[in-house]
Amino acid sequence: MQFPPFLLTPLLLLLSPLPTHTLSSPGCHLPPPPHPPSTPLTLTTTNSSRTYVLSLPPTYSHSPSLPSPLILALHGKSQTPTQFSTQTRFHDPAFNTLNAIVVYPQGVDGMWTGDPEAPTREERDDVRFVGEVMEEVMGRYCVAVERVYVVGFSNGGGLAQVVACERGVGGRVAAVGICSGAVYKDGSLKGEQVLFDVCEPGRPVPVMEMHGTRDPVIHFDGVSTPDGETWPVEEWAVEGWKRRNCGEGEGRDPTWEGYVHEGSVRKRSWSCGEGMENQEVLVHYYIEKFGHGWPNTMKQDDDNQRYGPVSWFATKDFVDFFASKSLPTELGEAEDRVRDEL
Repeated sequence: MQFPPFLLTPLLLLLSPLPTHTLSSPGCHLPPPPHPPSTPLTLTTTNSSRTYVLSLPPTYSHSPSLPSPLILALHGKSQTPTQFSTQTRFHDPAFNTLNAIVVYPQGVDGMWTGDPEAPTREERDDVRFVGEVMEEVMGRYCVAVERVYVVGFSNGGGLAQVVACERGVGGRVAAVGICSGAVYKDGSLKGEQVLFDVCEPGRPVPVMEMHGTRDPVIHFDGVSTPDGETWPVEEWAVEGWKRRNCGEGEGRDPTWEGYVHEGSVRKRSWSCGEGMENQEVLVHYYIEKFGHGWPNTMKQDDDNQRYGPVSWFATKDFVDFFASKSLPTELGEAEDRVRDEL
């Protein structure tokens, strides 16, 4: 019996065990690059040339044929990849305990699909761009196909959630991280786009979401901003992902709840979803008295709205969350077959 491509992901997720071996990308069969790139890489996309910054882990030069996890880190509005990499340091060996290849893509004019000022997705599709970056990196470097992660801040966090809602690009992502995610109601966006008001990933997508209780830009309670109306975090990111991952009426109570990081963060986590009963499929950080920014221990230019620094580094929490998440091997193989057939 043959199943249509859009059913393969949820079906295999229910039937497949956790991976017993690693799937390698096409880049595993190429000679290793002589040096990590020192300048932004250019990718010719469907409509234009786009750039991204890539960082290889120190272990890559020693074992270039050993598949590495891949983290795609999406900056906030008006940021550059360099600024975001300095804030988050996903590529820093002190935090990159996964020995992952880390990619910082560049948004056009410093913004991504999902911002009220951004062109419609029909005009410029950043979900497609994320998928194209993923494809190019897998073709050039040795990537563990079942260990691809997307994380974003603010506008980048909004795009990360749109990616998670997709059955195409999102179907190839093992877990998603969001910090101060900008999730606007579709009526606030240009054109008649359907981005956030409908989210049907077709499978459980492990998500870690962090948000400050005093965020003055993307308000926790969804108060309208000068840019437009946003969804309340508790409604869209917490209740929403519980419903998408656990089903209606399931997993209403957190598996674990308590305070971490010296009592400054209320952490809640949920384990639910067929085939994923022993995994956290949703973790939410309710950061007391924190504003809009990336939680870290450094002073930053945006401390007037971040209300930081804090005593901990969010990057470590995201990497630790990703460390236990991977697509079932058979699921990764099915996604590759579907992609080849399309």
